[in-house]
Amino acid sequence: MTLAGDRINEPPPVPAQAGRGASPARRKRRARSWLAIAVLVLLGAYFASGFYVVGPDQRAVVRSFGAIAEQVGPGMHYRVPWPVDQVDIVKTTSVMKIGVGFVLPPGDGEIPPGPELLTGETNIVNVNLILQYVIRDPAEYLFQIKNAAAFVEAAAEAALTETVAGMSVDEVLTRGRVAVQERVKAQTQEVLDRRRSGVSIVSASIMAITLDRSVAQAFQDVANAMSDREKMINEARAYQNNLIPKARGDARTLLSEAEAYKQQRIAEAVGGASRFLSLQKEYEKGRDITRTRLYLEAVEKILPRVRLYVVDTDKGRVPLHLRMSGP
Repeated sequence: MTLAGDRINEPPPVPAQAGRGASPARRKRRARSWLAIAVLVLLGAYFASGFYVVGPDQRAVVRSFGAIAEQVGPGMHYRVPWPVDQVDIVKTTSVMKIGVGFVLPPGDGEIPPGPELLTGETNIVNVNLILQYVIRDPAEYLFQIKNAAAFVEAAAEAALTETVAGMSVDEVLTRGRVAVQERVKAQTQEVLDRRRSGVSIVSASIMAITLDRSVAQAFQDVANAMSDREKMINEARAYQNNLIPKARGDARTLLSEAEAYKQQRIAEAVGGASRFLSLQKEYEKGRDITRTRLYLEAVEKILPRVRLYVVDTDKGRVPLHLRMSGP
């Protein structure tokens, strides 16, 4: 009885708080679980970072441990994330342009003067030439040349200097302008291909060619004179092309008229000869009758043209002096 009463009167046990009563082994297991989850999340994020997208106007160069592995086109691709693989994405359809010997202004700003070049006649000209190029091979563009734009400009400037030095100033300013553009484009492309730059020149365009003010007017006068000469030559050719067919037509007309006159005279001569032969035959048959008939026919032709004058001589007592005179 006494023992039972003592137990009943004892205070109830206090429940232990969560965690305080957990064992060290249980806490280690929980820490390892969270660490494993964190590692899995990090690994998932790491491998998920290997996905990349290449745009429709782009190409990607994949490097594995620094060496070029492949080139891929537009679309979604996967590679092993850094530091194993690296991806360089380049736009291959964008047309880039640079000024040869000068810096192009942003937007539509005024183009600065080009480099001063010496022609074959030791005249100085300023040539504003702009090159347009595209990336043909992304791998070569990225790893063969450190600064592709600067290299393209240097190669084009060397080609432009060499080309202008071999031409006269008149040729550079007039008919040789297109030749300068084509030669600079070809020589620059040759240098870029030899260095495996991965760049393809699209066009070379001369925007302006200027001279020193002291001689610019003289060259302008020469150009105007050449233009006037071409204009006069064209006008003379047009006049020639108009006159020659007209002269040929007049010549054909004169020949036709002369031929018709010839045939007419021949016909008249033949008719006259035939008539004379007929009269001769008739004359042989009857000479007196034929002579009389011819005389009368002649008189019939003459008398209508004869004028008749009636003169009163005062009953015939005043002598009359008639003087025959022409009409």
